Amino acid sequence: MRKVEMMEERNRDTAAVPVTGSPEGPGKENMPDAELLWRNIFAVADAMKAMHADSRRVSVFYQITLSQLKMVNTVFRLTRATGAGVALKVVAKDLGTTAAAASEMVDVLVRKNILARNQDPSDRRQVQIRLVPELQKHFCGIEAQFTELTAGYVSTLAPDRRQAVGAGIAGFLEFVRDRAREKGQKDK
Repeated sequence: MRKVEMMEERNRDTAAVPVTGSPEGPGKENMPDAELLWRNIFAVADAMKAMHADSRRVSVFYQITLSQLKMVNTVFRLTRATGAGVALKVVAKDLGTTAAAASEMVDVLVRKNILARNQDPSDRRQVQIRLVPELQKHFCGIEAQFTELTAGYVSTLAPDRRQAVGAGIAGFLEFVRDRAREKGQKDK
């Protein structure tokens, strides 16, 4: 069985497993629905990743750490629209790290031919960070495929259902980000 098929089968098997045991405390009556929601979100992400299993086999990401992957994702997100570079201080701030730490990580990723540093044409003292063109093109292609796939699903929904699904996912994301910020404040 191919890796993609195995991953899809695993997703089907784990997507709808309900929580067991008796709920206790406020909000605990929603535990089965809550677990089903997060399992399905993870299953969707796994299924979408499985669509690119072949390209990942040759991917540079087998050669970088999780922190470096976060840096690559951040640079891509900040430069997605134009492919032009972004200032190191902007990347560092977005990652919540110092410019010096970000610079060291960028140096490693430049040596691995994942990121590139270029002088800002409008201010030669500034350095712009970007993905190498091949990776920028690859990531944009993956996003385009995911957008097309999602558009196919959205087209099957009635307009009111589209709005409800979009609002539900956006609301859940905001809720999770708020909790992550709260946890970050408590950990300091």
